[in-house]
Amino acid sequence: MDSAEFKPTVYIISDSTGETAQNVVHAALSQFDSEDINLKLFAHIESKKDITGIISQINKEKGFIVYTIVKPNLRSFLKEESKKQSVVSFDMFGPIMENIEKISGITPKLEPGIIRKIDKEYFKRMEAMEFAVKYDACQGELELSKADLVILGVSRTSKTPLSMYLAHKGIKVANMVLDFEFEPPVGIFSLPPEKVIGLTMDPDKLIEIRSERLKALGLPDESVYNKKERVIKELEYADSIYKKIGCPIINVTNMAIEDIATNIFKIIKEEKLV
Repeated sequence: MDSAEFKPTVYIISDSTGETAQNVVHAALSQFDSEDINLKLFAHIESKKDITGIISQINKEKGFIVYTIVKPNLRSFLKEESKKQSVVSFDMFGPIMENIEKISGITPKLEPGIIRKIDKEYFKRMEAMEFAVKYDACQGELELSKADLVILGVSRTSKTPLSMYLAHKGIKVANMVLDFEFEPPVGIFSLPPEKVIGLTMDPDKLIEIRSERLKALGLPDESVYNKKERVIKELEYADSIYKKIGCPIINVTNMAIEDIATNIFKIIKEEKLV
């Protein structure tokens, strides 16, 4: 082969996707005429045999290795094998992790691809939070089928804080207020019953909560909103909706949000919803 036509190669070896190394190498290559340099990736490397074969191949060509190997035994083997075969290699993770461990005293997890898992969970939570805000006290004009879970209940039964708590766990929740003066959207009756949770509460406790809400808003304590007759009628109406849907019902009287969520997680796990 004519030397003028020969292109050096940067080889990336990783026990995960190699995405981190690729980003760094691409940044470095931007300082050169990158069309004159090849880039080759060997991802998800899991054995010494793989490493030996790859380095033997590289040894026959002009180039060097950049590697992101998390597992210490494979990382050490790659370093020694590249020296043995006279191939230049650069460890992108090892020295950084070793120094962080040294100054912090914290043992690294040594789990390949963990940053991608963390990013995935982060974006899942953000998506769920945005969903919960968009579908807070919705009245059916939105697509309830997109929700992992739909929470129903009369006013002041903790639907919104519960939805946000579950969203922080990555669950897309829509919540809806039930009121006998308004027909609920017909869409809730076509949802799988296990995807719907009905919340109920002791009438006296609900009256107490509603009275405190009125005070907080600077409104008179005497209101139809916290009258016992109306509260009981609302709860009975909600119960009739739950029975029609056939969904699980949770009595949230004196329950913290975390405890309600624990009950919901059990339901979700049993039904394998998410």
